Amino acid sequence: MNTLYYFIKIARKNKVMLISYLAILVVITSLISGSYEDKYSKRILNIGIIKNEESQFGNSLIEYLDRENNIYYYESQEAAELDLYTRFIDGIVEIPVDSEKSLLETNDSALRISTDITNSQSIFLERIVNKHSLYYKAMINAGQLDLQKLSTVLDEKAEVIFSTNQNVSEKKFYGFAVVYGFVIMMILLKLLGDLSISFNKKNIQIRNRISAKSNFRIKGEISLAQIIIAVLAFLLVTGLFLFLQFPEMLKSQSLGFYLLILFVWTIVIALFSNLINQISKTKSLNDVIGNALPVILMFLSGSVLPVEFMPDFIQNIAKFSPLFYYNKGIMKISESNFNIGSELLIIGAFGIAFYLMSLYLNKERKTETL
Repeated sequence: MNTLYYFIKIARKNKVMLISYLAILVVITSLISGSYEDKYSKRILNIGIIKNEESQFGNSLIEYLDRENNIYYYESQEAAELDLYTRFIDGIVEIPVDSEKSLLETNDSALRISTDITNSQSIFLERIVNKHSLYYKAMINAGQLDLQKLSTVLDEKAEVIFSTNQNVSEKKFYGFAVVYGFVIMMILLKLLGDLSISFNKKNIQIRNRISAKSNFRIKGEISLAQIIIAVLAFLLVTGLFLFLQFPEMLKSQSLGFYLLILFVWTIVIALFSNLINQISKTKSLNDVIGNALPVILMFLSGSVLPVEFMPDFIQNIAKFSPLFYYNKGIMKISESNFNIGSELLIIGAFGIAFYLMSLYLNKERKTETL
């Protein structure tokens, strides 16, 4: 196919750019992976507390956590989140007004817990706090509340959690998946954009008009080539990292879910690139979009800083980004929650929307030409 031939020429011309993007993927993945702790180690935790009410439930939790850990009190969520981001504290526990009433009378979460997925101690804190709430409610409902017994049960449970072996490669592969989300966008927007621009050159257009192939067939070949290129990029990048850097993941239960969402994301980016190609008709504009847009989406969608730490208006904007749902999906997988159907559905819906919009713009451009 002529389209694949042109793609090979474009890839050779941009080999320095491709190597640079892959180097970015390697470096950032290594940095993110290196921030993970290899295993749980029982140590003193630094816990941020935001206490908005006096209650037996809240006081018993703080008393238990304060026995072997450092407690820091904060007046606002923003101040606590800043210390969590800089890792001065391992996690934040906020005790809202009427938290005990909410715990006993509803099935909603009575506490607000903020954690850092890259910090194993932070994850451990969340589990302990949730267990405290669960056991406290069970004892109240049974009419047998005993705070000393509650502390003993929690201590026994903590020993079980600390002795659990964690798969380090799975934690590190999560870091790779985060970086893959925006780096593959940079690669495909550049390659597919240049491919589309090359077919808009005057000499190529003249050859297409006198060709025996119909315009519909030519457009179909270009679209098919874009999908093939996206699949090849997926196989090359994931295969390279999987076999060379994360071979332990081949035995992981989560690998299939990771590959599924990475593959769907890659195809959606190919469709998104097709939409961008209807807007960008020059190489310089394509370069600007290909470099700037992934970086903007990266910051807005939680690839660098968790969305929960951002202002409310940015959190609302993030919901209109497919990268937000991609990050949400891989976060679930990293926590052994494989129920990512809703995230895949939303990402797929974005892909369909991109495809339909590109068809509409292409039709409008044809109408203007006629």
